[in-house]
Amino acid sequence: MTYKKKLIEVALPLDAINKASVREKSIRHGHPSTLHLWWARRPLAVARAVIFAQMVDDPSAHPDLFPTEKKQEKERQRLFRIIEDLVLWENTTNETVLQQARDEIWQSWRYTCAENADHPRAKELFDRHKLPAFHDPFAGGGALPLEAQRLGLEAYASDLNPVAVLINKAMIEIPPKFAGKPPVNPDYQTLSPGGRGQGEGGSRGQQNLLAREWRGAEGLAEDVRYYGKWMRDEAEKRIGHLYPKIEITAEMAKERPDLKKYVGQKLTVIAWLWARTVKSPNPAFAGVDVPLAATFMLSTKAGKEAYVEPILTPSPLAGEGGGGGGTRLPIQGEGGDTEGCRRDEERHQVGQQRE
Repeated sequence: MTYKKKLIEVALPLDAINKASVREKSIRHGHPSTLHLWWARRPLAVARAVIFAQMVDDPSAHPDLFPTEKKQEKERQRLFRIIEDLVLWENTTNETVLQQARDEIWQSWRYTCAENADHPRAKELFDRHKLPAFHDPFAGGGALPLEAQRLGLEAYASDLNPVAVLINKAMIEIPPKFAGKPPVNPDYQTLSPGGRGQGEGGSRGQQNLLAREWRGAEGLAEDVRYYGKWMRDEAEKRIGHLYPKIEITAEMAKERPDLKKYVGQKLTVIAWLWARTVKSPNPAFAGVDVPLAATFMLSTKAGKEAYVEPILTPSPLAGEGGGGGGTRLPIQGEGGDTEGCRRDEERHQVGQQRE
């Protein structure tokens, strides 16, 4: 087997790659990290550059084409410029830039196939019409197989963690199955020829939806948006009453000046906190669900203090010799019956409370 030195073994435009990787950390819209957070996620820019440099021959591997060091360096700088364009976030889906990189990969691969034509398994291993497959056995967040696929390689990913498997299925397995296909959601089907809405005209936006060419996974993305909205709307109809909006009052705005412009409006709560609950062991609070919380502080950082303020319900025994009157909420480990809590849990009598 004839081996050719690859670009990654000689040099890389590290400054451009590092700069693109740092910038990528601030990207939110369209980045795989918004699909699911994953520790030690590799920057897409690095993955793209490394795979390209592993597949493309260094000019020094072709002395017949680049006989002098000066010519080799000139060709190397040309490849560097391709990488510098390739790692930019704006070019992630730029077909012109991606195709230029794919062409370089194909060229190096064909050189390799030609030089190994006499290999006993040449037909299987060195098929000039098919690039070698890419496999990442510890795919994690999927940056490497995703970028391999983007560069034209057949990508395979595996991982022991089922979350990683799900991430990779969503990124590199499912989208290619729908590449170049139009949406299938009811709204689009109504507009399409033979659909219920045929001949009914439609808005300019609907007509554009029909006329457009669906490239890559655009059709799938349209369906994801449609069914995502449908699920959100259905969830709101069915359980929305369990997550009420909060009306901003003038009293709230006194403590939070940034809320002044929202006084009188009902705003959506962006986060709910849950806690396990047990029945209060205190007879004065019989039947009251007590949240098991070590603390109600959410943040103790100076200048960013935040806490949950419990809303206490007066005891029905208050004023009748029952004491307390609901002025104190017991917390596990602070006046609560820990053993009683454990017994409740064993009897499956532990509930949940939303704050």
